[in-house]
Amino acid sequence: MTFQTKRGPPRSKGEFTGTDAPTWFGGRAAPRQPQTNGGRSTSRFALGVLFVALYVVLSAAGEVYAASYFQQADLFVALLVSFAAVCLSFNLLAGHGTGKARATKPALVAFVSLNLVTAISWIGLFVGLKYAEPAIVVAFMVALGPAATVWLNALIRRKGIPPASDIIVSATIAMIGGYMIWISVSGNAGVQWGPQSSFGIVLAIVAGLSLALTNILVKLLFDCGFSGRQVLAHRFYGTILLLLGLVDYSSMMLEISQHWRAIAAIGLSTIIVPLLLIQEGIRRVEPFTVNMVLSTAPVITFLFQYFDSRIVPSLHTFIGNVLITIVAVGNVYSQYRRTA
Repeated sequence: MTFQTKRGPPRSKGEFTGTDAPTWFGGRAAPRQPQTNGGRSTSRFALGVLFVALYVVLSAAGEVYAASYFQQADLFVALLVSFAAVCLSFNLLAGHGTGKARATKPALVAFVSLNLVTAISWIGLFVGLKYAEPAIVVAFMVALGPAATVWLNALIRRKGIPPASDIIVSATIAMIGGYMIWISVSGNAGVQWGPQSSFGIVLAIVAGLSLALTNILVKLLFDCGFSGRQVLAHRFYGTILLLLGLVDYSSMMLEISQHWRAIAAIGLSTIIVPLLLIQEGIRRVEPFTVNMVLSTAPVITFLFQYFDSRIVPSLHTFIGNVLITIVAVGNVYSQYRRTA
């Protein structure tokens, strides 16, 4: 895909500032080159944000549906079948990929690490959805993501000390996450607090930290020249191995025969299509921007919860989700202005 921008109106000989200034040699100006980088950068940023936003909307709908389904279903059987189908599908797609990256030692380490954190983040998410309010679970996942991304990105991808604005924004979202903890423990969430709710919340927090590391590892593999299809094809082996150790084989065939439509819907709406979308987003923007857009997920999830009769709408949850969204959207807009 090629993006083109139009050149602005010509300037007089003396009008130049910043990066528009010509280089002078012996009193003569070097020829001015057409300026397209700014337009391309802005378009790339906007398209990347759009892909992640579509991921947020689709996955939010799928997660609310999955949370309702998991209340009466075998969680691990459904996940094993879904991820096995996902892995097979992406391996078939990878056969038509164009990436020509070499399997170097750093790339292999990144793939092994990606398999580990992918297993933790996805299984932690779905188990959390079974025991706690989806909007709360998603809020916990995104609250710690920006703070973790700021420092992990600097450490792993050697991006240097993060900007002060990123540190302030990530700390603010983490503080709102603390408010969400109070909402759950005080019984003001949309789902009644029970003995297993704490377990679900802890898993959501662990999943959120793993998700932050996942985005950075994916970006690192893109930097190494791997295609999106190649990354997707080889990132779920660890998830499948972990699920093979958790699943109840005696109920597998019965679960599949009775609920194969629901399992297929969960696989498509929460895993396959969303992952294709977010991979394209990660390719175009930095991991911190991805996490900022993901921070809008709780309020979207909250709205989809109106379709789940077991969840009572909670004003406290809504306020927390809106606060996270306001901070995230404001930061994404400021980043967009910087690319313009």
